[in-house]
Amino acid sequence: MRSYAIGGFAIAISIVPAATAAAAPAPAAGTGFTPDGNMARSAVPDAYKWRLAPLFADDAAFAQGLTAQAEARARLKAYTGRLADPAVLRDCLTLYFDTRLLTNKLSLYGNLRYVGDMTSTEGQGLRDRGLAALNDLMTDAGFIRQEVMAIPDTGDPRLKEYDPYLDEMRRRRSHVLDAEAERVLALAGDNLWAEIDLNEIPSDYEKAFHGILTGLPLPVIRDEKNEPVTLTLSNYGKYRASADRRVRKEAVAGLFGALRGQEHGLAATLAGQMHMDVFLARARGYDTALAAYLDKDNIEPAVYRNLIGAIHDNLKPLHDYVALRREVMGIPDIHLYDLYTPLVPAVGREYPYDQARRVLPEALAPLGPDYVATLKTGLDLANGWIDLYPSRAKESGAFSSSVYRIHPFVKMNYYNEYDDLSTLAHEMGHALHSYLSSAKQPYVTANYATFIAEIASTVNEKLLSDSLVARAATDDERLFLLNHLLESLRTTIYRQTLFAEFELLAHTAAEEGTPITADFLNATYRRLIARYYGPGLTIDADDEVEWAYIPHFYYKYYLYSYATGLSAGVALAEGIQSGDSKQRDLYLGMLSAGSSKPPLAILKDAGVDLTRPDAVVAAARLMDRTIKDMRVILARKAGE
Repeated sequence: MRSYAIGGFAIAISIVPAATAAAAPAPAAGTGFTPDGNMARSAVPDAYKWRLAPLFADDAAFAQGLTAQAEARARLKAYTGRLADPAVLRDCLTLYFDTRLLTNKLSLYGNLRYVGDMTSTEGQGLRDRGLAALNDLMTDAGFIRQEVMAIPDTGDPRLKEYDPYLDEMRRRRSHVLDAEAERVLALAGDNLWAEIDLNEIPSDYEKAFHGILTGLPLPVIRDEKNEPVTLTLSNYGKYRASADRRVRKEAVAGLFGALRGQEHGLAATLAGQMHMDVFLARARGYDTALAAYLDKDNIEPAVYRNLIGAIHDNLKPLHDYVALRREVMGIPDIHLYDLYTPLVPAVGREYPYDQARRVLPEALAPLGPDYVATLKTGLDLANGWIDLYPSRAKESGAFSSSVYRIHPFVKMNYYNEYDDLSTLAHEMGHALHSYLSSAKQPYVTANYATFIAEIASTVNEKLLSDSLVARAATDDERLFLLNHLLESLRTTIYRQTLFAEFELLAHTAAEEGTPITADFLNATYRRLIARYYGPGLTIDADDEVEWAYIPHFYYKYYLYSYATGLSAGVALAEGIQSGDSKQRDLYLGMLSAGSSKPPLAILKDAGVDLTRPDAVVAAARLMDRTIKDMRVILARKAGE
């Protein structure tokens, strides 16, 4: 999963033509379109693609936006040395935020044009120009931070609109350097003061990583009908989850074998990212990269370490799940490629998109009629929120991105399977979180912290799962859905914490001067697999190189938020399902809070305290209960 929302947001400005392109008609239900990861993007009907006109009408308008942004940056620099006057500071901040809005539209438009076809040099150019504009703004606006830090906080009422921004800036006063040092750090790619999500600012190392993956020589495997099919990053998840053990083994072996052939180059890119993160942290006076990147969201490193510790203390449910898989699947040993296929493959029913449009609103009804009405708007493909189906060079996975007061944009690779339905619920959780925050907050506090970014998505997944389990017609269907819940807990809490620990160990190696080589990364990853999954998992030779294709290791300590998000999401979903409207309203208040308070405080207001291990322990207990529920059903079926 790649899920994120641009913290800076954006609004339309005058250089964008007012008229927008007419929306293509939404596909009718039952049209019979068959998703194919090997299909060219041009072969996917436009009705299934997002519409980018609310950002820019076309590439020419994007180019005009770049020109307008450069002109605005020039006007912004004219305020240098004048910000001690509150009236001037107010005018400067107004221009800065207007320019930031435009800049985020540019970076989002460029990225969305790129991810649809990552082999397109045109799309790559748009993405790079949008990112360059973002980097230029961070550089040119650096003086604002410098001068604000030198100004006493007088509480001038003319600055009230910008107080949250100024207060958050002053909180990190001790990590601001002198003007020349700030200029040099900006030239070096400093991102610790970036005002959008850091996964929206790819470093050169991340770009090199994606370049290697794009050209990865993946093999031809044989599908369930023994027909040859080229393995791609888009279809890998589908074949890894195949009910046919030969197919899923070939898929995992094919990807991991290709990664093995590129392991040294991929290790070098990841090592470069780790060293860059450490350099930027130390340059600003932090002891570790962990402290630096969590401080960006006002989170103590203890929260991260407590998560890892709580998972270490609760590994038994994961070990029990591996044992359950071996028993139910009737195979002598469990390999990594056996972890993703449904335990009840015969119930692997399809969920075409027209059915998803009915199922999701029903499942999320506990969130109230207003939430459901907005959800239905987003699910209507005529409204241009969603890029639905896979294609050959489309980026794998899924995400949601948004800009201020413009609808979210959701990328899917939808194959009509239950996993796709669940992923859609997840991404629409992100989308509506951004939508509600944007609708309820002023621009200055409309963004929300990484720390709470994964909660809305996981609440949606839990509500969907429970709704379908309650409506299941057969024990086989219940088993299938309960197994999917177990997989969500495994992949989101345990696997993401494994990833988070791997990222911490890689950063620690950089901090301690340990060479970050392919051998080091492989050995580290193998040890973590063995610890987390226990003796019941048979580790194959190339499993240790799985780290090499995970893009999130370049996102600067983002991964832990998946695990904390699901833990919190489980607790919040159970409160919502209790029927207590107060619990629902507290949750919706969290979705609307943006950054109006520190993230831990926002979450506490909703009823969850992640400074304690309680939520993580409760999620582990849910996994244990779900395993027991499955065993009861299996025993009942065995007695039939």
